[in-house]
Amino acid sequence: MRNSTKLTLLVAACVVAAVLLVGAGLLLGMNPQVRDVLRDLVPKGFSSWSSSGGGYELQQEVLYKLQNTYYQEIDPDALENDAIDGMLAGLEDPYTIYLDPEAYAMFLEDATGSYSGVGMVVEMKDGLVTIVSTFKDTPADRAGIRSGDIVLSVDGDSTDGRTLDEVVAGIKGEEGTTVVLEMYRPASTTTTTVAGGSGADSEDGEDVDGAGQASSVADNSALPPGGETTEYTLTRMTISIPVTESTMLEAGGKEVAHITLFTFSEGSADELRSEVRTAVEVDGADAIILDLRSNGGGLLDEAVDVASIFIPEGAIVSTEGVHSPEQVYDASGDAFTQVPLYVLTNEYTASASEIVSGALQDYGRATLVGETTFGKGLVQSIVELSNGGALKVTSAVYLTPEGRDINETGITPDVQAPDDPETEADEGVEAVLDLITGTTVAR
Repeated sequence: MRNSTKLTLLVAACVVAAVLLVGAGLLLGMNPQVRDVLRDLVPKGFSSWSSSGGGYELQQEVLYKLQNTYYQEIDPDALENDAIDGMLAGLEDPYTIYLDPEAYAMFLEDATGSYSGVGMVVEMKDGLVTIVSTFKDTPADRAGIRSGDIVLSVDGDSTDGRTLDEVVAGIKGEEGTTVVLEMYRPASTTTTTVAGGSGADSEDGEDVDGAGQASSVADNSALPPGGETTEYTLTRMTISIPVTESTMLEAGGKEVAHITLFTFSEGSADELRSEVRTAVEVDGADAIILDLRSNGGGLLDEAVDVASIFIPEGAIVSTEGVHSPEQVYDASGDAFTQVPLYVLTNEYTASASEIVSGALQDYGRATLVGETTFGKGLVQSIVELSNGGALKVTSAVYLTPEGRDINETGITPDVQAPDDPETEADEGVEAVLDLITGTTVAR
């Protein structure tokens, strides 16, 4: 077996991972700095919104009455935040969120390529703050925390009733300081470890950021039975964010390039293309494994460009929304079409990763191996606000080339290969190698 490993650290300005920063506090529409933006989100004819006098009269009246009637002092800003929380909750869309100026600043900071934390990707899943993956050689990885574990408390503060961004803010902190995490491990979890850190996308315009963006509060009453609780004391460190990692494997005398793509950030497609070119033209790869497990998504354009590395022509994805005319994104050409391709997926393969997986599957260009994907078929647009915050608004739904809407259903792989957390083996990779050597038949 000939092995070569290449690790490329992120140098691009924006990164997407399913981990950080969903907005809790919002500004009431009566705030003139955001009124016009928010008004655009309200359907025309909505009776609560006046067409004259600037609108929001009822909300303003209620706030005024409370300020002058309530038996205790009230915080108008807190009421404004709660009011907007309620308005967005009415959309029943966990991906449409508000980032107040502080949260948005953290959002942009995380996009620089590194952050100080413990090396975990987390999401809100079924009302529980859940570990998506850990990063190699980080405090979380070394402590044995793994995907599927649930965060119950941070420094003694329960996560119950807290938003994901509040929990994440408590986990992050100054390098060298410690954080105490109380974790719950269900009876069966899936181990996923990757090689870097985590960030958030900051690119203005469209993205397809995926798992982990839900803004609903945690509900620890939903814990699955039969698990065990463990307390970890972890020392924070600077976590670097990778884009790709490549390793050469051997199967039945064939050279196989195992390339992991961690994010769909700006420049990710170019970096992946370079890795593929090296694997094929320099290392003589006979097949490629594109590993999208626990890749939570990123920029729409990057997803199209990644798929174009392997698909020579035709539609990659289409998007449509009430305020977004249907748009079809086509392959850009110059594809590697001859080398056999296998794509690894799991339940945290989301959004941009699903765009790529769906396109490759629809065209019959790749064999998908692993677990059914997350099921996030929505596109978000980031709208910066004059107060220093931002809205992240679901602006469109996307469809695969065959017109499949995978939202909330995900993509079923051609070959099922769930990872067993009790083994050291990588069942997904082994399943692909079996396919290559002919010991397994795709179904």
